[in-house]
Amino acid sequence: MEMAGTVVPETAADIVDTHVHIVSPDTARYPLTGGTRDGNDYWSDGSCSVAEVLRVQAVSGVHRTVLVQGVGAYGYDCRYLLDAVAEHPERTAAVVAVDMAAPAAAARALRDLAREPGVTGVRLFAVSGGPDATGPRWLTDPASEAVWDVSAEVGLTVVLTAFAHQLPLLRPSIRSRPSLRVALDHCGFPDARARTAGRAPVRELADLPGVHVKVTTHLLASAQAAGEDPADVIDDLASAFGDERLTWGSDFPQTREPTYPGMLSLAGHAIRRRTQAQRDSILAGTAHRLWFAETASDSSRVVHRP
Repeated sequence: MEMAGTVVPETAADIVDTHVHIVSPDTARYPLTGGTRDGNDYWSDGSCSVAEVLRVQAVSGVHRTVLVQGVGAYGYDCRYLLDAVAEHPERTAAVVAVDMAAPAAAARALRDLAREPGVTGVRLFAVSGGPDATGPRWLTDPASEAVWDVSAEVGLTVVLTAFAHQLPLLRPSIRSRPSLRVALDHCGFPDARARTAGRAPVRELADLPGVHVKVTTHLLASAQAAGEDPADVIDDLASAFGDERLTWGSDFPQTREPTYPGMLSLAGHAIRRRTQAQRDSILAGTAHRLWFAETASDSSRVVHRP
């Protein structure tokens, strides 16, 4: 998908993809039995290994990426994610996930996971069953505060995978931890048909300086399909958060359309009205600050799990 007005950086160092999932074809070593099956079955064709994903990105000039735990495939078993990041420390950072159904155990598990090489984020997953399902208990369970506490204490970026209508429930947890960094997955899955109004619950968090927004292929393509110019989405969010709190992610390979080069073109089309410095923030600067600032000391550590 090539678009008039597309602006894509020319050098590999200019782009960080902040939302990629990987699934190993080796189901004996990395079984899929714990997966929640949320989302489409993107992994069944065997083309989602870390080697293949990094190859596709390299061809398009993207050489740094944030690998986000694929809860649909693996649930909260992060072994493949951790092995992949340990094997590719110069190119990747890890966003692990913990099972919030048991918050006390999740907090203990997160503290252990945070010690692993390359782990700089945790995914808190609240979207199982879709937007019409009853929200998970942890959204209002005081025991879940332990996980937020650990995240803030060890300096992890919380990748919040929640629907826009759930965000007000989580505002107190974020507001009470001023140092905590939070990135809203897919901009909270706003209703694309509602355009600006659909993003209102997201903009209402803009006064919390630790909150950042992922402007992903899912968000931009949904807006475009609903008849909204993706540049209007970026302008709307930037007016609330500033460009330095927006960050791009592909959602590859869970999202397959457009192709990976098309996802980059869509991103470039969406940021075409921003200045060069603003584009650099959205495509790389914010990502480095949220997920790569603390990985250098771990880059020589490689571990393998049984």
